[in-house]
Amino acid sequence: MAVQILSVVQQGELWVITLKVYEGVYRKDAYTVRVVDTPLPPAEMDHETQENIMKTFVLGQVTKHMRRGSLPPTGMQIDGRNVWETETASTTS
Repeated sequence: MAVQILSVVQQGELWVITLKVYEGVYRKDAYTVRVVDTPLPPAEMDHETQENIMKTFVLGQVTKHMRRGSLPPTGMQIDGRNVWETETASTTS
């Protein structure tokens, strides 16, 4: 697998996801993605579901940056304000 999730840690409104990235020119054993300003998830959403949504969100963002050739070399920070809305909209459609 080119991008593998090593860990997911929630710290209040901050989520820190550590990835192993090995694809094309990218060779990172520990690539850190910080998802900031994440609002509280819907009350009915359990922690496992939150983690799965966050993993999907981060993998999508990292993959998009890699395809553009613009993956920052030491890690990246993503605005998480819409992470729950995006997932809710896609699962109800």
